[in-house]
Amino acid sequence: MLPSMLPPGVTAQEVSYRNGRKQIIYTAPYPSEGPVLVRDVMDRQAWMFMYAHFVFTWVEGAVQVQVSHGTLSGPKMPLWSGIRIPAYWSGPALAEFGQAWALEQITGNRGTPAAIRESVP
Repeated sequence: MLPSMLPPGVTAQEVSYRNGRKQIIYTAPYPSEGPVLVRDVMDRQAWMFMYAHFVFTWVEGAVQVQVSHGTLSGPKMPLWSGIRIPAYWSGPALAEFGQAWALEQITGNRGTPAAIRESVP
């Protein structure tokens, strides 16, 4: 049975497994911050964006972004450097790239395949 009221952004989904078992799961949106224009330690302008705690930093004139784990205002743990970004330097371009890149990393082709029905009555 579904709760009568879900918090904002939370959705119910019915998952059907290959063995016929069905289960209701609840999903919430990933946290997001930015994009914001900042100055790095070398006083260069850079766009920063966080999605699902992946922090993307794109220095002006660069064709690659740096990816860390953390938040925009908190500590960050470097993960990857030199991730190519095929876009014109801007905050919205970084946000679009960062969200797509993070979702690809998170979802991948791992786990048990399941059929998900988006709307649950």
